[in-house]
Amino acid sequence: MSKHGSARAVLAGAAIIALAGCGVPAATAPDIPSQTGRSTPTGATAQATSAAPVSSGRQSATSATSGRQREISQSFVKANSIPFPVAVGNTWVYQTTASGQTGQTTNRIVSAGPGPAGYEVTISSTTEVAGTATSVQPVYVFYPDGTIGYPVPPISGVSVTGGIRWPDAAGLASGQAYHSVLRTQVSQTGQYENANVTVQGVGTMSLSVPAGTYQASVVETTIAGKVGGYTTTVEVTTWIAQSVGPVKTEELIRVAGKTELTTNELLSFTKGAVVGIGS
Repeated sequence: MSKHGSARAVLAGAAIIALAGCGVPAATAPDIPSQTGRSTPTGATAQATSAAPVSSGRQSATSATSGRQREISQSFVKANSIPFPVAVGNTWVYQTTASGQTGQTTNRIVSAGPGPAGYEVTISSTTEVAGTATSVQPVYVFYPDGTIGYPVPPISGVSVTGGIRWPDAAGLASGQAYHSVLRTQVSQTGQYENANVTVQGVGTMSLSVPAGTYQASVVETTIAGKVGGYTTTVEVTTWIAQSVGPVKTEELIRVAGKTELTTNELLSFTKGAVVGIGS
């Protein structure tokens, strides 16, 4: 595949993590932390990097992905809007727009239970656009310290060491920026590169999507790295509604002087038969 394809693939793969994080006691279902909890997560990095929050230079009232102005309150909604209600069978259907073409993405929780590091939630995600369907099954790990981890699977010849962690709900509510590092490798060359990750909560806003109008927490994730000789940046904005989960995501990929925007807007959310946390 081309260098362009390699660079885009790894960071596009990383961008599927556009959700959020909350807490979990070891070997139990996710427990929603209070807003009065700690504001600095412990071990909130995917690699051995500093977990200390660093002030962001971005304007919190400006979308990282679209550049348009939006009115965002500086406070977060209740903590249990982050990241999504956990129950097997919970299903989200989104209208997906990519490269000017429209399709659908369906996310469904297929399993949830204790794992060796924390509570593991597996989601089956299928996207179909322009007659082409792709499916992945990411496993989200709710750690005892309140952070949440997202694996980045090997995609198109690019592998990733570790995953991405988001801070706990209090950390997102603080508005501070949290930084971590992804280690990537292109299989064709064996070359390793680092991708820098920044996660930041930027407040709340009212948002209308096909499924309705929601008061949503807004979280911005930026992934920046150099893979295959190209500097690539992925900017993801996620809107998360109380007791529903992500109602919209915007993912903007910049690579080799080109940009590609993918948008997902909620069409429907259906609860599974088993009542779970945040439902």
